[in-house]
Amino acid sequence: MPISKISLVRHGETSANTGGVWHGSTDTPLSDRGREQAKRVGAHFASSPGPYSQIYASPLQRARHTADAIAGGLGLTIQERPGLKEFDLGSWEGKTYKELHGDYKLWEHMKDDPHFAPHGGESPQQVVDRYVGNLRTIADAHVDEHVIVVGHGGALSMALAELIEGAYTAWGKVMNNCAVTELWFEPEPRVERFNFIEHLEGV
Repeated sequence: MPISKISLVRHGETSANTGGVWHGSTDTPLSDRGREQAKRVGAHFASSPGPYSQIYASPLQRARHTADAIAGGLGLTIQERPGLKEFDLGSWEGKTYKELHGDYKLWEHMKDDPHFAPHGGESPQQVVDRYVGNLRTIADAHVDEHVIVVGHGGALSMALAELIEGAYTAWGKVMNNCAVTELWFEPEPRVERFNFIEHLEGV
């Protein structure tokens, strides 16, 4: 039976994360704390049983720089995939979570209509389709291998909910910055460990 294992990593902290602002496809850099988190998750993988075949990352710098910190300790190159970028909220980018879920009723729109999209942005269904599609493509390309994917909290949470529960709205769970989640395709997907953060103690 073909088995693929993907270690999913959310990028390190940014100023938008601490400020409660949705930055989506906006290319926000890591904060000082985020860079330290990236070093910690890099050390975690360097000391974990491998081998790892490949690292994939969103091209947004907060994910790419997190991936760089992991790759350095493993001697691997990074393959960027645009399909791993965060949920693009178009004209709603830069709004606070309070505004999005209060004034703009984002969650209500997402639950009621998978094809709803803010002006210039994506719908939840588009995000789930591209993220799940990318994860399945990566798994199919690495049968009997272990790879690392560095992405974003919102899109990762929606994709995992879709893969495991069959509905992107099924989870209220979001990964912490630089947390690790182990996803197996056997060939059906299952999560072995969600939001592992022991390597971030004290950061």
